[in-house]
Amino acid sequence: MTKNTNNNPIEWLRRLTHDDSINKISRLSRIPYTTLYKRFKLDTLTTDEIIAIARGYGMNPVEALVQTNVIGKEEASDVRGDNALRLSSIKDIAAEIVRRSTPTRGSAGNGNPSTQENSDED
Repeated sequence: MTKNTNNNPIEWLRRLTHDDSINKISRLSRIPYTTLYKRFKLDTLTTDEIIAIARGYGMNPVEALVQTNVIGKEEASDVRGDNALRLSSIKDIAAEIVRRSTPTRGSAGNGNPSTQENSDED
């Protein structure tokens, strides 16, 4: 992840958007123009706005939160498997189970990447 040398969210926004107009940022992020205008005047952004702007510009929202010092780099990279399961919806977990249970063309095994690539049971 990129190191942040400036924790001012408006400076981060200017670097990300290459000084795009407030109107363009508003369109891409779906944040109302008047809200962004006020944020520029106050020299601040909320966490939700940082996430919306990052998504609007195709940036990973977690990376944006790290770059604006909302969360630390350690926090962003501390998603373990058990935590990921707790954070996932039942629908996502079920889809992953089906994906792993469905054999792919040209492979033996259960679709689980760890058993396909690192199996010592051949």
